[in-house]
Amino acid sequence: MKAGVPASSGQDHARGDAGAQLGDEAYRALYENSPDGVLFTIPDGRVLAANPAACQILGRSEAEIRALGRQGLADPSDERWAQMLGERERSGHVRGVARMLRGDGAAVEVEMSARTFREGSGFERSCTIIRDVTERVAMERALRESRARLAEAERVAQIGSWEWDIGTDTVRWSDGLFDIYGIAADEFDPTRDGGERRVHPEDRARVSEAIQRALGERSELAIEYRVVRADGRLRVLRSRGEVVVDETGSPIRFVGIVQDVTEARLAQEALQGASSDLERRANELQRLTLGRGLESGARSYAPLTARQLEILRLVAEGLTSSQIAQQLFVTEATVKWHVKQILAKTASSNRAEAVARVLGVPAE
Repeated sequence: MKAGVPASSGQDHARGDAGAQLGDEAYRALYENSPDGVLFTIPDGRVLAANPAACQILGRSEAEIRALGRQGLADPSDERWAQMLGERERSGHVRGVARMLRGDGAAVEVEMSARTFREGSGFERSCTIIRDVTERVAMERALRESRARLAEAERVAQIGSWEWDIGTDTVRWSDGLFDIYGIAADEFDPTRDGGERRVHPEDRARVSEAIQRALGERSELAIEYRVVRADGRLRVLRSRGEVVVDETGSPIRFVGIVQDVTEARLAQEALQGASSDLERRANELQRLTLGRGLESGARSYAPLTARQLEILRLVAEGLTSSQIAQQLFVTEATVKWHVKQILAKTASSNRAEAVARVLGVPAE
């Protein structure tokens, strides 16, 4: 048997009935040619043997590995080692991931499975299988960080995403969508009906019809609707979705994004209300002014828009087209165009005449 490989105890029951039929040659071949590293240790951490794969993973010769022992191979800054050793002492076996140090000083993430056993003489040792998972751990870490960034971006933008597996009727929400609805993942019924039940009762039928239409036409979903959060607050959501089909054209998935547009909708309604109020007041002022003009024998003229009345009042204050443009945040050409329309509607030959006819006051 190769030097360094623990000798057989001669106890076939330690290997099991199948192992007893293999013999030492089969075990030696498995030990030497395994793509995974194999380390044999004793309770105090000394290494009895290391196979070629273990030497390659750790970048050390077997003699170096045996000289260093488990303590010299483990990264002392990795707290997972203490947890794994404690588990092995309690149960006799452990499986997990921890960092080890290569011969060149680089750290390597190693997935290991260790089991303690006793030979016929009562001598205790451990067999540890190791596998280099550095790249996998790095990818998992990058994925976690990416998901964390996405969750934060969704939270800030008040956006979430969803996916409906039509065949299994399984709906998956992103963290951002759970935040929008104000619920935890375990409070959500992950079905289409479960999602639609959270839509405001007055909007539920319209949402269901839009989904069915998109499925039937294989078209895009674009809809705004209200939902009731878990805390009772009403929110307005805008959802866009797309149907995914298989090679036969049958729908298999429905994916989309949702944005909470409550504040934007409230601001829009407030702006529309203010604009309507301004338009109403401008029309009232125009009617009053027109009435005074008719009483004094002035000639009637076509109604002016709210913007034209605003410009005419600034003209009455003596502002030039350039000054009016700066104050209203428009171009000077826009102001001149409105002035031209004002003159045409009031049948006036100049600005002063238009101010007198509409506002009943001379221009400054």
